[in-house]
Amino acid sequence: MSTLSSVREFARADAPSFTFGRALALLAGVVVVGIERAMTRAEVARSRRQLAQLDERLLRDIGLDRATARLEADKSFWA
Repeated sequence: MSTLSSVREFARADAPSFTFGRALALLAGVVVVGIERAMTRAEVARSRRQLAQLDERLLRDIGLDRATARLEADKSFWA
């Protein structure tokens, strides 16, 4: 069965448009996306804490000055 015909079969008019399986899959997808976003935010926060601890030489190596690094490091978890 080709992909197109399987999509047509799945979307046929007499098929129920909303089932428990679809609802469960949607809920699982929302949960996964939420967890991924929280993990990304935590990683950014960790990176900002590390940036705040760099000395002047390391900041110069990555092309930042202390004021710019402090501005980035002081951003909140959600920023």
